[in-house]
Amino acid sequence: PAQDSKSAPSMVRFDLEALSKPPAVFPAEDLQVDGVKALYYEGAKYKGQPTRVFAYYGVPKKTEAENGKKFPAMVLIHGGGGSAFDRWVKLWNSRGYAAIAMDLCGCVPVGTYGKWKRHDFGGPPGWDASFSQLDDPIGDQWTFHAVSAIALGHSLIRSFPEVDADRIGATGISWGGYLTCVVAGVDSRFKCAVPVYGCGYLGDNSVWLPSFEKLGKEK
Repeated sequence: PAQDSKSAPSMVRFDLEALSKPPAVFPAEDLQVDGVKALYYEGAKYKGQPTRVFAYYGVPKKTEAENGKKFPAMVLIHGGGGSAFDRWVKLWNSRGYAAIAMDLCGCVPVGTYGKWKRHDFGGPPGWDASFSQLDDPIGDQWTFHAVSAIALGHSLIRSFPEVDADRIGATGISWGGYLTCVVAGVDSRFKCAVPVYGCGYLGDNSVWLPSFEKLGKEK
């Protein structure tokens, strides 16, 4: 994160220049599945340590690309309990889009829904776990990491020669809808942002009301 010396010293801002560069990519040979490519890419630092983000990437059949055309693309943002889903990538591939789906909680899609295996280079846990991170530096909190991972995934997919960088959108579901709204205000390169449904007004009525009561009104 970049510190803006002209504003309050506690403010942490997204380093848009850094997020706009394609991240380093690492192999994920043990997580390959048919029809898509599994990979890790470099994420934001967490508590001073490097992180990696797991993702699936896929493209439609090459017919259109062979005719000299590039594919539009979608960045797929999972919801609470989710991970990087190869089936979601394949769904968008079947519609003629390249697509990337990343895990946003330092995990890989091994295990059961909501109980995925964490990997050695994961960032902070997410969703309701983020409520307990409010006293941490902003750069170590889940929303900051998740939005950074989405923007970096966007930069990665834009760098692929088969992808039309001028036709890329983002979509997310539930907590992913929340993140879709946030990242749309951070990464202006997206041509569209489609929150299928999002998280809001949680303090008015939600399963987390007891947790919020414990946090206190200020937080």
